[in-house]
Amino acid sequence: MIHSSCRKLIAIPPPVNTITTTQVFSTEAKANAAMAGIYSAMINGDKSFSTWSSAQSVFSAGLVTIMGGLSSGEMYSYSGANDQALYVLSTNKVNIYNTDRPILAWETAYKTIYAANSVIEGIAASTAVTIKDSTRKALTGEAKFIRAFAYFYLTNLFGDVPLALTVDFNQTSSMPRTPQQQVYQQIVSDLKDAADNLPESYPTGNGERVRANKATANALLARVYLYLGEYGNAAAAATTVIDNVASYGLETDLTRVFLKESREAIWQLKQTNTDNTLKNATPEGYQMLPGVPVTGIAKFVLSDELLNSFEEGDQRFVAWTDSTNNTGPQGTPGETTHYPAKYRIGISNGVFGAEAKEYYVVFRLAEMYLVRAEAAANGGPGGAAAAIADLNVLRRRAGLGDLPATLTAPQIKAAVAKERQIELFAEWGHRWFDLKRTGMAHDVLSAMPLKQPWSGDYQLLYPVPVSEIIVNHFLTQNPGY
Repeated sequence: MIHSSCRKLIAIPPPVNTITTTQVFSTEAKANAAMAGIYSAMINGDKSFSTWSSAQSVFSAGLVTIMGGLSSGEMYSYSGANDQALYVLSTNKVNIYNTDRPILAWETAYKTIYAANSVIEGIAASTAVTIKDSTRKALTGEAKFIRAFAYFYLTNLFGDVPLALTVDFNQTSSMPRTPQQQVYQQIVSDLKDAADNLPESYPTGNGERVRANKATANALLARVYLYLGEYGNAAAAATTVIDNVASYGLETDLTRVFLKESREAIWQLKQTNTDNTLKNATPEGYQMLPGVPVTGIAKFVLSDELLNSFEEGDQRFVAWTDSTNNTGPQGTPGETTHYPAKYRIGISNGVFGAEAKEYYVVFRLAEMYLVRAEAAANGGPGGAAAAIADLNVLRRRAGLGDLPATLTAPQIKAAVAKERQIELFAEWGHRWFDLKRTGMAHDVLSAMPLKQPWSGDYQLLYPVPVSEIIVNHFLTQNPGY
């Protein structure tokens, strides 16, 4: 069902060889297989591109990290202007003719939404008595979570986007853009439904954290409430996850945070280990790590702006970054650069067919502490003292001293922003979204040397793919493009 779904949800009707609803949802096994197929496509792609390149071609396999990291200035492409698709993101010079990566983010997010809608509608239409009611609710909850997840990234990358809640081509082919506020309302509604119907544990993933559960829905709900400024709700959702100490806990060893058995992980995507090139690496690890340690080329380099933000003694710098002198054949003369190393399996040490040591972490517990801290700093439960306490939990884990209890309100908010920048660097576009939602983007980005001259704040949203506008005249372009 996933591999044969339409290329563009908004533009093209389903092909004639799509598996029918009756076939897919006739048994529990087939229904679960359909859901598993969605997760697989989200990390491995759908064969439109090579699996090893999915981090640069699929929104949920690393593309959001790369796009957000380049646009926010926390990293840049070592190839510079030689790789225009990445360079225009690093310099914030995107236009309607050089939107290779934003187009892929749009297309793959809508493919995911199409698949999620297929499950939601298929379960609702199925009359199979072999599918238990509890399974129907759980699968529908998973699909609604995935739909909300994809829309969260679409609306933060593009602003107003078409809100397609069906696979019916007659309804989706000429949809206009839906106001972001309405998109968020649907996201919240989907996540509430998911949290109500998903299990507490991970029974359908053999205990691995690779299928959505109640905590996964609450984690995204906490983030969404934070973005909406609903600080009480954000804190409550985050606390629900933090207080589940039987299932989750911060890893005291920072090198374990991104392993597949990490207790800090709330939700992970499990990559294939049977691709000849990717081997058993995560797609992001394959893209971020140099082909030859110490001397090879690191494709994505951490910026001075980020490196200078680490405090002396911060163990996150030690555990989650690495460096190369670039003296390999393509890199002479040598120049030492630092790169993200949250994932440690890549080109140089991946093993075909071997059991993966790392899965791709989507949500982790540290973010919940940061959500609750920011909520408290903005008038949420506990106020200043609670915000400082949550920040200090992460600082102690990183080997840093506690923040003083005497910080003023503006100082606490600045400390939250700083801890988010360091804790969540090179993860899922957090820095890019944080700069935009807090109103800091213009001042921070327009001062970066690589982004001179600053083209304008319209660059804070990517352009809607022109190919979509051509086939649907109800779509409009973002201002400035």
